[in-house]
Amino acid sequence: MPTNIWGIAFYVFALFPGVAFLFAREGHRPAAKRSALRETAAVVLVSAICAAVVAVPVAIVALFWADFERQVVDLLAGDVTWIQDNLPASIGLVIAVLALTTTLGFGLGTQWADEHGLGRLWRSAIPRDTSAWNALFSGAEDRQIVEVAITLKSGAWVSGTLYNFDNDPDPHPHRAITLTQPSYRSAGGEEAAELEGTDYVVIEAGDIELLQTSYKELDGAPISTSPPT
Repeated sequence: MPTNIWGIAFYVFALFPGVAFLFAREGHRPAAKRSALRETAAVVLVSAICAAVVAVPVAIVALFWADFERQVVDLLAGDVTWIQDNLPASIGLVIAVLALTTTLGFGLGTQWADEHGLGRLWRSAIPRDTSAWNALFSGAEDRQIVEVAITLKSGAWVSGTLYNFDNDPDPHPHRAITLTQPSYRSAGGEEAAELEGTDYVVIEAGDIELLQTSYKELDGAPISTSPPT
């Protein structure tokens, strides 16, 4: 652990790539609640990977440039004479390396990187960043829509086309589903009817007794909105 102000500053700045990675990843994937230990481990791991990627070309250059190798070895041994003699250049170099590693960390967390193979490294037999809702509602193909029928705990029944949903992987009762073109049947009612003047309805998970879905082609026949009897 760092023991002085410069060591603390270096330690904090060295974690920027991991923080940038989490920020980018949470922009396109649901963020599960994790312990402080797991969050810290993810930040440190990504930061170490980014630092290693930048260190590889430095090591390669040092193999073929004796003077540069000598300066790197001296720095690793704690000799900061070169830094003191070249303070402006040293500050610029540190800023450039920090910008490069942070940009790399952000890039690793983007949706493009996740879809092009990196996501496989973060998945396991038990998904940690998904929920039943996310798996169910995200299964539709590009030319399909998701039709949803919901029986509420009150006995009422609601159906409609999925518009949006809270993809939080933590199954708390305040997650919500938004439906469009809704139909509704009150508890004890016999027939469902479209909600006139209503474009959207929002339903919280804590109010749901039963949820049913089906995938329909965009140009296919409309599904029946009749509730179960």
